[in-house]
Amino acid sequence: MDIEVKKSLIAAILQTENEEILEAIKNLLKIEDQADFWDQLSLEDQEAINEGIRQLDEGKSVSFDEVKDLIKERFNF
Repeated sequence: MDIEVKKSLIAAILQTENEEILEAIKNLLKIEDQADFWDQLSLEDQEAINEGIRQLDEGKSVSFDEVKDLIKERFNF
């Protein structure tokens, strides 16, 4: 991002009195400082998630309604 865009953003922030906008900007900047949750997962968890995504890509999934029906059948709900 070039310096002129940054200056323009700073000027807009200084001029606004809208607390909601200022709070939203503050929250966006907080997000930038937080570590990516993916990096905090164990390798085993990452592999399990990737396996689930692979299965979905291959069409191996069960809809929510199917799961509800299976639970009803299995547990006589």
